[in-house]
Parts: sequence; C-alpha cells; structure tokens
Amino acid sequence: MDWLRVAACFMVMLVHASECVYSDDYSFSFPSELARRSVMFIQSFVRPVAVPLFLMASAYLLVPVKTDTKSFFRKRFSRVGIPFVVFLFLYTFLPAVWGEFSWAEAWANVKQAGINFIPRESHLWFVYMMLGLYLVMPVISPWLAKVGKKEEFFFLAIWAFTLCFYWLRDVFGPLFGECWWNPYPMFYYVSGFIGYIILGHYIRTYLNWSARKILAVCVPVLAACYVFGVFQFYHRSFIVSTPQELEMHLQNDTIVAGLMSACVFLLFSLVRKAGRGYGLVRKVSEASYGIYLMHMLMLPAVFRFLNPLLPVPLTIILTAAVTFILSFVISRLIGRLPFGKYIVG
Repeated sequence: MDWLRVAACFMVMLVHASECVYSDDYSFSFPSELARRSVMFIQSFVRPVAVPLFLMASAYLLVPVKTDTKSFFRKRFSRVGIPFVVFLFLYTFLPAVWGEFSWAEAWANVKQAGINFIPRESHLWFVYMMLGLYLVMPVISPWLAKVGKKEEFFFLAIWAFTLCFYWLRDVFGPLFGECWWNPYPMFYYVSGFIGYIILGHYIRTYLNWSARKILAVCVPVLAACYVFGVFQFYHRSFIVSTPQELEMHLQNDTIVAGLMSACVFLLFSLVRKAGRGYGLVRKVSEASYGIYLMHMLMLPAVFRFLNPLLPVPLTIILTAAVTFILSFVISRLIGRLPFGKYIVG
C-alpha cells in the first residue's frame, strides 16, 4: 500500500503538470504536435488511475470499519478535515502574498472558502469527495461484513455498467430517468466513486490470484485500455473544443478507468517485500496527504520556470518530480512541528 500510494501521488503530479501544457480549465490548445503527443501518452495512463488508486488503497485499509462510528469519524475528520480547512484558506491568501491576485480578491475568496473550492485550489475537489465517502463507510461496512462474494460481485457488475454511461449518453441521450428535474436516476445509487471502495474490498477479500494469473490478465487489459485511451485522446483533440470533452473518456467514472485501476492495483499486489529504499517510501507515503494538499502552490511556478528551458516531455516529468520532492520535504518539516499533523495530516 505504501508503494501504491507513492505512485498514485506522483501520478497526480503528472496529471497536473501535463494540464499546464494545454488547458486552463475552460479551453485547450497545444503549442506544438510534440506537446499534443506528450500529453496524450502521459495523460492516457495516469489520469484514469491516480485517484481511483487512492480510493482503493483507503478501502483496502479502512473497510469494513473496525471501530465504532464516533471513533472512526473523529480520527478521519481530524486527520483529513482539519488540514483540508487549513489549506482552503492558505490557497485563498498565499497567492496574494506573491502577487498572483490582489488582496481584495483574496478577501472575496474567503466567502467562497466555506462553500466550495476556488479555481486556484480546484484539486481539492478530491477531499470533498473523500470526506463524503467517509460518511458512508460506516453505513456500507455492515453490508460488506454480511454479504458474500456473489453479492459483492453483483454490485460491481452493475457499477461497471454505469461506467459506460459516458459513452451511452452520447448515443442515446439521458438514461434511465435522467432529466433536469430528477438528478437521481435509476442507477445513481450504485454509481460513482463508492464503486472503487467496494472494488478495493473485493480484491482484498476474494481475489487471491497467483502472480502468473495477475500478469496474464492485467498486462493485456491494461495495454488495451491504454492504447484505446491514446487513440481516443488524439482523435478528440481535433474535434472537440473543451477540456471536459477532450478528457471525458479518461475520467474516473469511465470503464477505462475502472479496468485500468483494477489492473494496476493487482499488479502492485505483487510487491510482497518491502525492498530496498522502502524506508524512504514509507516516509513519502505517510506524507502523501500533505504532498497532495500543497503541491498546487508550487507546481504552476515550477512549470513556468522549466517550460522555456526544456522539451515538453521533460518539462512535464521534471515539473512533477521537482514539485513532488519539494512538497515532500516541506510536508515532513511541517509535520515535525508541535501541531504539524493538523496542517499536513
């Protein structure tokens, strides 16, 4: 799980570094064909799996919930919720210190901080979603403890069907009761990120595959999904006009993401020994939440510095690596302070 969390955290850096090349959240353009292909090859692997791997790792460790609900909420929300609130306000004010926006804009953003993230901290959508999953973990835990393999697989089969809706909506339009006055259609309650929680638990509990079987199944499936993602990204980059349309087939609620995440998760299960360098990996894993929270304070600046100096592929990779290292060092230093755990988790 430590190796997995470190890899997933670095994948997030790669996603955001590559976004700096082509997207401003509202439109996209590629400065060159090299940029298009560089983003295409990197995004098609890391975007579908980075967030799901975090969720599956959480499920692997947390569900079914083994403590009483009050203790679970106290521990989760103190470790995750308090640093989250701290960084909501840091992203509101710190950019004003170095002149990214005015103090008047910073004070205006304070009003939004208690409601939702501002554009400068858009990556914090993940924490809102994760806190929501914490709310239902004690609810689904008794169900997971009682049902068997067949029932859990049945849920996952329905969930996998919902991962195809991004494509089915393009073909058929609104599905199974979807309409503007009903945002909760037929499959709403068995869709979304909760599926990755169930998937992580299912793999841990029921899939005791050999290394040979994992490699025989996961490598071809992962390769096929990656090739599909690459070709889709390249094709769509010429025919769509928004980042949402461009990235739609790589989002977390797609069948590509579901299959790739399951395969990568199983491949990481082959890591049976700590291995050389595990001491450092463990420290990075422990700091991963702090790394995630703070990395967007630095990543855009690192990208702007490196982009004029290097080819696009190297810029993306080095931006992610430099940001990752800086965030880890700062997170570790803050964590040593008397109240550091309330800042970086």
